Amino acid sequence: MTFKVLIDIVKDIEEFIEKLEKRKERLENLNDELLIYNDEAFLESIKRGLNDLEKGRFKRCERPEDIDKLFDDL
Repeated sequence: MTFKVLIDIVKDIEEFIEKLEKRKERLENLNDELLIYNDEAFLESIKRGLNDLEKGRFKRCERPEDIDKLFDDL
């Protein structure tokens, strides 16, 4: 084997390991999301919050100016 072939093999292995690390990170994120969405209490809390928002019990601040106005009104 030539030196170039060995370098190419090492580069391929490094690339493969890099892809594995990215996939592992994505799987960890997916696992976290699945845990959250399987938590019934958490989902009920989200539903209550969205319901309260629809009924006008809460004010949604979409811009920094809205947040400033909200605190000024308090």
